[in-house]
Parts: sequence; structure tokens; C-alpha cells
Amino acid sequence: MKLKIKGTGEKIVSRGLEKIDQILILGWGLIGDLFIRIPLIEALKDRFPGAEITVVVDPVCVAVLENHPACDHVIAFCRDKYPLIKYLMRYISQVMQMRRQHFDLCVNLYYGGSSVLISQLANARIRVCFDHTPALCRANNLMVPRPSFCNNWTLDLARMLVPLGIPLDTIRRGTSFYCSSASSVFAEKFLVGNSSSLIGINLGAGADEKRWPVDRFVELATKVNREHGLKPLVFTNPGMEQLADEFIASYTRYGDAIHVPLVSIDRVAGLMLHCDYVVTGDTALMHLAFGLKRPTLALFTCTRPETVEPEDVPHASCFVAGQDGTDICGNPMGTVDIPLDEAYRQFCNLIRSAKNAAASG
Repeated sequence: MKLKIKGTGEKIVSRGLEKIDQILILGWGLIGDLFIRIPLIEALKDRFPGAEITVVVDPVCVAVLENHPACDHVIAFCRDKYPLIKYLMRYISQVMQMRRQHFDLCVNLYYGGSSVLISQLANARIRVCFDHTPALCRANNLMVPRPSFCNNWTLDLARMLVPLGIPLDTIRRGTSFYCSSASSVFAEKFLVGNSSSLIGINLGAGADEKRWPVDRFVELATKVNREHGLKPLVFTNPGMEQLADEFIASYTRYGDAIHVPLVSIDRVAGLMLHCDYVVTGDTALMHLAFGLKRPTLALFTCTRPETVEPEDVPHASCFVAGQDGTDICGNPMGTVDIPLDEAYRQFCNLIRSAKNAAASG
């Protein structure tokens, strides 16, 4: 790997890493984006076990890390610029908070426009990032060539850690989530009286064209219940509450289901731990299921499975190549037109995979 170095970056490469006590990680993005970066946070903690790690995220992502043992501090940094005066006051306050921590190392895993100035103002001694824009090259002193992101995204991001002495083959494909004790108590109370084995159902997706139709979920859940005795535990998605209502209204003609109201991701995790299996699209809750090591049927209705599939949890992927476009690597994107028979076939594969994993310990 050819590195671009300047300033203290030369010392990193030629003399080895100096003492690292404070690490700042810039991790803005969607919840799913943060989940795929968690193995990198864990790898940094393993590499520098005595260091305190602070992660900057969007406010909606705080819960993903607040119980994670590799993360010592989480800064909720809102990038909404309106109203402008409040944004500027908040910005200055949080930058000053970062500077007071005297970071030795800043790893910019966001590498978008919002991160350039923060990389500079946080004033870490070592600042690592990809090298694909002049602004990033000016803001950082240890640059790594930007990968293609045509393969697993976690491993592509992990290339940024190689000059820090973290080999790519030590990075796992997967993620983690740690429930609070309060969420475990909530789940026990919520499910009191239920004696059935459960299958978690996540209906939501970011846009209509990315959602597997609710009636297909109902048909799949009905068949799974009939053949395997699994009761649906249906999660409610923010801004898409009608999907869960529609599922429950349709499914009650065939059997009982448990409707989970809109709750925090921590409480969703507590409930998901009671599920034998999870069925979900490529959303934040798919990554949550992977992080909880729940056997998961993932419906890739737009994205491609190879970019995010984990290696440490039983899973099966449904993907049908679409005709409407390709990704940045020229590969066809998925389509919502996944046949019911294919989804059920993959679910049966998932059952076998989960049983084999359990038998092997």
C-alpha cells in the first residue's frame, strides 16, 4: 500500500507509532454506516488497549455505541445548520471540547465534507484519512489511497488502519451491539406470557422502491409459522408505522402475531435477542440483527449482499438482479421483485446454517 505522508506522518512510518493515549474517530452517517465501522473501532481498541476512544456521530446513532466496551465516549454532533446561530454556538462548543482532550490520533472514517474542518480543528497529532480530495490531503498528515468499495465495505474502510499497524486479516466482517440491562428487563416484561418461538419481522426500508411488499412478508410469515411454528414479532419503524399496522391487520386472518410499538433501538435489541430468526431488508435493523448474532434472512432489494455480509453469524441473503441500474463498480443493483418461493428457500437454508453453527459450538 503506497502512503502519502507529511509532517508527523513521516515519523509514524519511519520510526514506528508513538504513544497513543487519546483517539478520536469521526463516524458520522446513517446507523447502518456506523455498524459497518464498529469492527474498526474494536481493532483500534485492540491495537491501543490503553487509549481512550471518543467517537463523533450523528445524534440518531448514539445508542449504537453507548454500551460498547471499545468506546469510551460518544459525542453527538448534529450537522443541521438551522437555526444557524445555534449551530455555530454548538459547533464551537464541541470543537473546544475535542481540543481539550488533546487527541494523539484522529481517524476520519466519514471522510465527507463535514469532517475536513473537524480533522484540522481537533488538532490531533496524527490524522489519518483517505486521499481522494485535496481538502482531505490538506487536513490530514497520513493519507491512504481510497479503495474501490467494490468489495466488503468494512474491509475496504479498514485499509485506513494498516499504517497504524493493524493488518487487514485481523479485521472481521461483522458487527456488534451491546444491550443495556434496562432493555433486557423491558423485553422480559413485554413478552411475558408468550410461550412461542419467535421470528422477528422488520418491514421498513428507506424508500418505497426498496421495500419488499408487506403482503409478501405476510405470506412468508404464514408459511414459516405453518411449517416451523414460529410466531411473528413485528417491529415498528419510525415514519413507517403503517407498515406494521398493515402486516398485523393481514396476518391476523392466519394466526397470532406480536406487534412491537415504536421503541428505541436498544429496546428493539432486547426483544430481538428473544427471536430465533430475523427477516429484514438491508436496513439498520439488519445490521442490529448481525450485531446480536441472530440468524438472519436478509432481503437485498436494492443494495448488494457482498458489501455487508458478515462472517460471524448465520445468515442467508435474497438477491435478484434488477434491470434499472448498476452500482459504482458496474454490478447490477437488486430489485424488490424477490419471489416468495426464493425467500422461503433461503429461509430453509438459514435454518440449516443456524443448526450447523449451533452443533459446531
